[in-house]
Amino acid sequence: MNDSPKGIRTLQRSIDILNCFIEKNSELTLTEISLYTGLAKSTTTRLLSTLEMNNFVEKDEVNAKYRLGKQIYFLGFVAGQTFELNSLAKSTMERLREQTKETVNLYILDGKHRVCVQQFESLQSVKHMISVGQKLPLTVGASGKVFLAYQSKEFIEDAMDTQPLKKSKVDLKNELDLIIKEKYAVSIEERESGTSAAAAPIFNFQNEVVAVLSVSGPASRLKPREWPELRKMVMEASVEISKNLGYISNRAHEN
Repeated sequence: MNDSPKGIRTLQRSIDILNCFIEKNSELTLTEISLYTGLAKSTTTRLLSTLEMNNFVEKDEVNAKYRLGKQIYFLGFVAGQTFELNSLAKSTMERLREQTKETVNLYILDGKHRVCVQQFESLQSVKHMISVGQKLPLTVGASGKVFLAYQSKEFIEDAMDTQPLKKSKVDLKNELDLIIKEKYAVSIEERESGTSAAAAPIFNFQNEVVAVLSVSGPASRLKPREWPELRKMVMEASVEISKNLGYISNRAHEN
């Protein structure tokens, strides 16, 4: 995106046009949009053309009025799912934080990266935290590997070619196969030195992985391979959130 003053001004004007439909009517003419935004008709026409090209607005060829397009609906749908997911996961994540005394994170997939959308940080003075909204790779870290395990072969190959690796491709593929089988992953100082994590997938009613739940902390304190109960706690929490999303769990996921 162009971050120059002109680029920012163009972006703001486009936002102003979209806000016309929120504040006024669901359908507006070019003249009405121009009046509401205070933009010249030529500028309004140019911006509407770009918005229409990207499906943010649609033009009715019969009455020549504009309305919000399909892309707005899709973005709203995704945002709604995230808000719903955060709400449904909140109490489970808080309880898991109390059980483990470590930071609990909720991730969703964003293109070919994972993004933390909710976090309940450890109450201990030394803790591991990442920024909510920060994009992270899929090839390293417990949560990333869980997402990667459920992707297509082409997706996995592309990720391994473009993102950091801490082990060979063969070893990573073998680990991804194990993650599918066990529905659980761990990482020891993979993405970040001095930190460890354990993670499990969250499924929706269509048996699709829509999020990943993780517990992370200092490697000196959080030792997943030496803490059998951690696996049980993380997996039980992920199943609970999945059930809240309509997922019908099976014995392999519960055990």
